[in-house]
Amino acid sequence: MSTQNYPKLIHAMLPSLPDYIQDYYHSQKAIPIADSTLYQYLHFYQEFLDWLIASGVTTATSPQSVPLETLEHLSLRDAQAFMAYLLERPSKTHPNKRMTRRSVALRLVGIKALYRFLTEESEPHEDGEPYFYRNVWNKVKLKTHAETTAYRNHKLQEMLFVDGEDAKFLHWLDQVYAHQLPSKQRAYFNAAKQRNLAIIALLFGSGVRVSELVNMNLEDLNMDRHTVQVVRKGNFQDRVNFADWIDPYLTAYLQQRAAIIGYQKPTSPLFVTQVGQTVKRIRQNTIEAFFKRYTTAYGRPSTPHKARHTLGTNIYTVTKDVQQVADQLGQTTTSATDLYINLSDKRGKAALREVSETAAKALDRHTQQPHEN
Repeated sequence: MSTQNYPKLIHAMLPSLPDYIQDYYHSQKAIPIADSTLYQYLHFYQEFLDWLIASGVTTATSPQSVPLETLEHLSLRDAQAFMAYLLERPSKTHPNKRMTRRSVALRLVGIKALYRFLTEESEPHEDGEPYFYRNVWNKVKLKTHAETTAYRNHKLQEMLFVDGEDAKFLHWLDQVYAHQLPSKQRAYFNAAKQRNLAIIALLFGSGVRVSELVNMNLEDLNMDRHTVQVVRKGNFQDRVNFADWIDPYLTAYLQQRAAIIGYQKPTSPLFVTQVGQTVKRIRQNTIEAFFKRYTTAYGRPSTPHKARHTLGTNIYTVTKDVQQVADQLGQTTTSATDLYINLSDKRGKAALREVSETAAKALDRHTQQPHEN
């Protein structure tokens, strides 16, 4: 979804929510929190209020009329019941499966942010006191992982394209993939080939988020300086370097785009979808779909966000500099870079190889010694 759409959607939703949630929204806009995040949180709050009504916790008949006192006096048992409801609820995208723990955890983060505002950060009256003080959600925990860190890293490594695998994948996609397709599918692939190659190359070569890439305009790409300008999470501007090995893919797309579409003003979308004479900004779910399709065909099913992890891992492997990784990926702290340290650290396997070599040498010495009958 384009970032330009979120303010309209938010302002259409706000009147259906209570005043204290509207107050929360305006306070977060002043920080500022990204509109995409706030839109997601408002959906979570609407979902929470709907549950309070449906479960009989409140006698209110609409989310907008749920009184503040209902949130203030919510029992721990009811808060836990809401979490249990989320954990048992079918997924919207996969009705035969339950909502993932990650999705439930995101909702818990959103609700805790609302309660933190209501109990600590708000000043609705002249006395400077918050809406209320009791925060039941401080007592609610959620175990999000059912595996070890090493196992999670192993699973993630299987989805990355490190040690030059990103370049090999793009070459395969450019030169080999179409020959595996039936004629009709080959024609569809070739029609969007240059655009899709450029998108994938830019994801691997810059580490930008797919949401940031979708919202780029023509003027944001500077081929001479090898930079792209993006709007990061939190609505702040950033200029991101990209690797020069992806130049041929970007150049080929820009040439094809100009030949097919013709001149467009610099504020036009960089990556577009054309149906007839209608040219529109490409959608995020379109990129996610073809990225998964292509990587699955390659034998390494992955997602656009793993391209970001790939670059982070590659940079740390080369530099061992967590700040450089954070700067490239637009992270304001280095706390998130531990992931790339773990993914690039091969000491565990090296240690096992040394253990194996020691064992092999000991066995070799043992077999060379004479044995008593």
